[in-house]
Amino acid sequence: MWTKIFNRRWMLVAILVCSITGLMLVGVLDRAEATTRLADQATKYIKNEFTEYGVINVDMGVGSYAYSVLATAGVDVSTWRHEGTSFKEGLIKAIEGDIARADQVSAKRLAHDLAAAKALNKQNLADNLLSLLKNRQSDAGFDQIGPLSIYSNMPALETLSRLDLLKKLDYGLAKDYILAQRYSGTEDKHNGSWGSVDNGHYYPDFMAVTAAVRMLNRMDPGGNDAELQQAITNGLDWLKRQQQPAGNFMAGMDDTLIDTCELIITLRELGMDPATWVSSAGKSPVDYLHSEALNADGSFGQSQNVMDATLVLWACRALEDQQGAQPKPGAGEEQPVQPEPGAKEEQPVPTEPQEQAPVDPVVQSQPFNDITNHWARESIALMAEKSITAGYADGSFRPDAQVTRNEIAAMLVRLLQPQAASAQDLQLVKEGFADAGNIPDWALADVAVALREGLVSGYPQPDGSLNFTGSRDVNRAELAVMMARIVEMKLGQVEPAPLDFADNNLIPDWAQSSIGIVSAAGIAGGYPDQTFRAGQPVTRAEAASMIGRLIAQISGN
Repeated sequence: MWTKIFNRRWMLVAILVCSITGLMLVGVLDRAEATTRLADQATKYIKNEFTEYGVINVDMGVGSYAYSVLATAGVDVSTWRHEGTSFKEGLIKAIEGDIARADQVSAKRLAHDLAAAKALNKQNLADNLLSLLKNRQSDAGFDQIGPLSIYSNMPALETLSRLDLLKKLDYGLAKDYILAQRYSGTEDKHNGSWGSVDNGHYYPDFMAVTAAVRMLNRMDPGGNDAELQQAITNGLDWLKRQQQPAGNFMAGMDDTLIDTCELIITLRELGMDPATWVSSAGKSPVDYLHSEALNADGSFGQSQNVMDATLVLWACRALEDQQGAQPKPGAGEEQPVQPEPGAKEEQPVPTEPQEQAPVDPVVQSQPFNDITNHWARESIALMAEKSITAGYADGSFRPDAQVTRNEIAAMLVRLLQPQAASAQDLQLVKEGFADAGNIPDWALADVAVALREGLVSGYPQPDGSLNFTGSRDVNRAELAVMMARIVEMKLGQVEPAPLDFADNNLIPDWAQSSIGIVSAAGIAGGYPDQTFRAGQPVTRAEAASMIGRLIAQISGN
């Protein structure tokens, strides 16, 4: 009797275990199928962009960066054509052009070109590019363009590291540079990060951290270097702290899909399972990738351009490859990657700077801790609710911090939500601004849209060129001009109000009409002392307040 009961119980347990195992297997298969479908859709989007616009050799277009990832994913691009020219033919021409004017091309793009040249089996081009990078290397990296240098140097080094070509350069200089870019201050929230210092402020960068973690892991595969292993551990800890409840990752004003894909790629290379990095709401980056990456129109992510699609493809292939996302070639340039499907060559993801370091306002679990008694608290809350502005990881908003041109472009584009930047829009930025290479990747698409919509313009230079100067603080006159353009775009012509500020004589001629328009619309006014202070930098609180009034005007409220 007891034996029968015992056996029956064990049979029930066995059935239960088999059922659970079966459900788990179905879940795994469903996720695998979802990953494959997503990769196919990303490939389709990239192909469509190439077919329409051809080779545009920037991160946001179809160029060296995209080609390397496609080659690694085993995608056959031999039939891809733009106006009769194949992808490979167009790309080779673009790479040759970069070599011819290498002194004007960033190290990041030269490294992207190098990876693509190897995937194309164009060893002569790869050799030329490696020589150019080798000659440019110093203890300050490759490019020395101020605080933004890290955003060219780190991805260039990451590419060379992945291709096992750092040994062809000065390995010691490369290692020292990577370690020197770590945060060395005393704020706990930045510990473990890599980033840049500008005007005394430190800005951590998500993609600089993932690039550094991957490089250091390759430098010490046996885990014998205590300093490198500690840096890797600290970097992973910082990355984990950037996870949002939906499972996604985001630092600063980054495109959260790009950061999430970068996290997946990095964990896979380290032999870790991204599905185990679960948020406070029980969601993983894989969950986010499957549910939120694809937009209804077939584009990907917030930026809706080729870079998002390329990172999605890379992350999907990383998830499908049980050996990790980035194989380590054993013989460097002596074993070039073949250009046909099956190639094992991958492309690094560029890093992205940010002038501020806010986080997604949607995930704020409580009001900002520094606006309780602030005059602009209602406007700030409204802007955060609409995902136009954001707060910081420490719960603050920092209402009195200043806003840069990059940031205000992003805010206004988020407000208007126009058609996403096309490859042609991005090309116009590249051709229109001499300092286009200094515009961080996270802001490039927004700047392109803002330029297309007539919201921003450039600063004339002595040689006749224009600079965007995106890291420059926006002053009240400049913001008034941008606001006035939106008012007229949405409401038609508006009669400017007479200017009767005490400092009228300090208002530049080019801004007088716009200030009159925003004054008439009730969007911007003067200070209690009757001054307008046209040249005064705009604070985050002022930007939120003015945008809030602008929303009220264009919505008829």
